[in-house]
Amino acid sequence: MSGNTLGFLLSVISLIEEADLSVWVFGGWAEEIWRITPERIHNDIDFLYPATTFEQIDSFIAHTNVFQEIPAKQFSHKPAILYQDVVIEFLLVQGADGKYFTDFFSGRYRLAWPADVFDHKANSSGYSIQIASTQALNTYRQNHEEVNTAYQNFLAAGL
Repeated sequence: MSGNTLGFLLSVISLIEEADLSVWVFGGWAEEIWRITPERIHNDIDFLYPATTFEQIDSFIAHTNVFQEIPAKQFSHKPAILYQDVVIEFLLVQGADGKYFTDFFSGRYRLAWPADVFDHKANSSGYSIQIASTQALNTYRQNHEEVNTAYQNFLAAGL
């Protein structure tokens, strides 16, 4: 049984918020909270991280002893860490004023996010959490093949 429960997700969000970082729940957890998918076991936690760089995330990770970097999952658009045997990924979303994007795999694919990507909160277990919009989830799903192709091209380039 996975330790990646809703309570665990909320505790991770709390740790991140204590460091004055803002993240939005994304991926499978966001789909479950929005009730797009049924409850299930989650292998990881995905967050959208609105910023221009990972400088604050990197500093947060470096100054705590509870997270472990996963070297094989460090990319220009997404670092990954391990916390209590659960993979946590932060997807960098750049831009402002409703014009948001992510450059995947060193700019091999640019995904344009919908303007409402950061406009939502959800209540879960009495806790208000920032959550990616359903439109953002759909946009990512619709572009997943292009993201995967960018990943394959990145690997083929030997970077």
